[in-house]
Amino acid sequence: MSERTKKLRDELMNTIPAICSERAKIFTESMKESVGQPIVKRRAEAFSKVLKEMRLYVRRDELIVGNQASKPRSAPVFPEYSVEWIKDELNGNPYHFSERPSDKFECDKKTSNELMEIIDYWQGKTLFKNLKELLPEEANKAWEMGAIDETWVSAGGLGNILPDYSVILNNGLSSFIRQAEEVIASLDLKQPAQIKKYWFLKAVITTNKAVIDFAHRFANKLRQMAVDTNNKQHKKELEIMASNCLRVPEKPATSFWEALQSVCFVHLAIQIETNGHAISLGRFDQYLWPFYKKDLENGVINKDEALELVENFFIKTNEVNKLRSWPDTEYFPGYHMAENLAIGGQNAKGEDAVNELTYIILAATENLKLPKPSVSLKWFEGTSKDFMERALEVVQNHSGGQPAFYNDLGVIRMLKNMGVKNEDCYNWAPVGCIEASIPGKWDFAAKGSWLNTAKILEITLNNGKDPKTGITLLPGDGDLTTFNNIQEVMKAFKKQLRYYMNLQVITEHINDELHMLHDVNAFRSSLIQDCIKRSKSLIEGGSIYSADGGPTVGAMTAGDSLAAIETVIFNKAWLTGSQLQHALETNFTDDTTDPTGEEIRQMLLNKTPKFGNDDDKADRWTVLINDFMGSTYHHEFKNSRYGKGPIPGTYALSQSSVTGNVAFGNAVGATPDGRQAQKPLNNGVSPATGAERNGLVATINSVSKLPSIWFQKGAIFNVRLSPNILKSKVGKERVTGIIETLFNNNQYHIQFNVIGNETLKDAQEKPEDYRNLMVRVAGYSAFFTPLNKELQDDIIKRMEFSN
Repeated sequence: MSERTKKLRDELMNTIPAICSERAKIFTESMKESVGQPIVKRRAEAFSKVLKEMRLYVRRDELIVGNQASKPRSAPVFPEYSVEWIKDELNGNPYHFSERPSDKFECDKKTSNELMEIIDYWQGKTLFKNLKELLPEEANKAWEMGAIDETWVSAGGLGNILPDYSVILNNGLSSFIRQAEEVIASLDLKQPAQIKKYWFLKAVITTNKAVIDFAHRFANKLRQMAVDTNNKQHKKELEIMASNCLRVPEKPATSFWEALQSVCFVHLAIQIETNGHAISLGRFDQYLWPFYKKDLENGVINKDEALELVENFFIKTNEVNKLRSWPDTEYFPGYHMAENLAIGGQNAKGEDAVNELTYIILAATENLKLPKPSVSLKWFEGTSKDFMERALEVVQNHSGGQPAFYNDLGVIRMLKNMGVKNEDCYNWAPVGCIEASIPGKWDFAAKGSWLNTAKILEITLNNGKDPKTGITLLPGDGDLTTFNNIQEVMKAFKKQLRYYMNLQVITEHINDELHMLHDVNAFRSSLIQDCIKRSKSLIEGGSIYSADGGPTVGAMTAGDSLAAIETVIFNKAWLTGSQLQHALETNFTDDTTDPTGEEIRQMLLNKTPKFGNDDDKADRWTVLINDFMGSTYHHEFKNSRYGKGPIPGTYALSQSSVTGNVAFGNAVGATPDGRQAQKPLNNGVSPATGAERNGLVATINSVSKLPSIWFQKGAIFNVRLSPNILKSKVGKERVTGIIETLFNNNQYHIQFNVIGNETLKDAQEKPEDYRNLMVRVAGYSAFFTPLNKELQDDIIKRMEFSN
């Protein structure tokens, strides 16, 4: 890391996140002026006004410029989606922004006053408010119960977007403007529906020109800075940077520096257009490689200079931030933005795609030790052992689980099953936390309500009633005192699962209709095929590929619970159904029973099969649950874009729980696997906390049984390694072997935390000594000490493998 980079990093780390009202104020002014006009036009003009009027900053010594808000790490506000919670938190309910348990934001008096004025205008007009009022009563009740939750999509913009940056870098945004103009010229406005296409295409032109003008504003600022400085070296850099901004992203990039700057501008513009997170960067080492290679061969750049530019770019991604409501923050703590970046994998010929730039990206990841971007390594059978060894060395030194590892074999198999063309499959890249997408051809890599599988099992075991709220939406088929065998339990569970999955999909359809009314966005749509050709936005069906599906939580907890019921009631008869039901109702605290509540809990924890130990008695239930949900989504449910152009237009299973396992755990009472009420559920496809008993190989064997064919929305597999494992070549070879075993069984993903319990516990006690300690939270990394204690404890309790 150069001195320049170190200085930029240190300054960033010392910057306290704050709320920026600038975007909200400018956007609202524009929307007030355009009432009654088509929403695509209104949002395009508001976006253009924001980019024209927002303040620009250039940090001393940075080589890549651009900003999302008025200060680094400041979060803009997007009032069109939801505002009620902003007013509450400004008044300290449940916390003031600066007093949150995690993800704190400063908010000065001026900002607070501006936000209150903005809130007054948007009160009752927001997408979230309208959704809640339009949902069927049963869907709202399911949300209240914690069986489903749609906040992350309905209270924000639609994210999980991945443009094809190779097209942008080779053609420039001017090419999208030309395409829109050509389609406009072919329209016959006398024909039905043509005027709507015309409005969209004009908005495409407006927004692309706005982004070009945004870059030109920076060019002007940089030229003035060059005039004002007496430092010859700095003047030269500023002049080059000004030239870069004058050219890109309007025109094709001609150098590595220009290419990075172009990507940065487009990435920021998508963030500013809406607040949907998970705006990702795709196969970074592939689309930038030709520019680096040419500059290197022509003597324009050397390896160290390229590394410094990449590090500068990475720092820019860490300046981006998002303000969420506190309830939503509990699902995405750690200032989570999910800016995923892929390396490795294969090219169109099936050859290893790793190049010198890939190694530079690994070096930047290792040097900076920052949470973003989330670096993701695509493995296939041609990936070299040397590359894997270097990647695991970075995992060891980064500490925050980067890079994470993804499986070309399993993902390509799954994409083909969904109808993705062979020529597109190899080029897939993870988006957001973990979801698979085709760059420039998919609309939203993940989108949909959360589903709490463990909660639905709890409801099933109580005859269809939620014990916490007393609500019954679908009358059940019995409870633990009446079921005669485990098959009856599973049949009743599937019935409840399908019912709540129906509510999940209904909620998403209503949400989509509201986004079509209030949130049509032309810029991001123009970057995805075939929105311009079809003359419609992503939410209206402009993309080539589309599949919805929200995060699913607690499948392994549910599977272990079914295994426990089968064991203790039906196979061993250690307990009656009444005894187990009472133990769950009392959270294992009744010490007057025989056995006592705690004795029952220990029996469930220690004497029943658990997923993660290569034991079919447990694993088969988790496999059945995942296969039922995945096949039901794929075969029975269609998304709102089905039949409008994109394929397959279905739903897909997500086992990417982010930190919903902690948040959703609060809604679930004690479960038959021995988990106590309100404790975290399992994370992703990882075994429940403490369930692993037979070592990492056994856990790999259990995960390898999962029906990954349904996992297009991702399947997070967290593994925590002893810090000593990756210190030796032999240790790295063993871990590589583990990864290859998992991936040869078509599984999706694996990521590692390499931090000992002693370090994590000491960091809880002395956070001031561990400011730079990073961990892998879910499909992303975050600094450990700012996380709330509940999540810290969950990370600590994840099994540490030392052999």
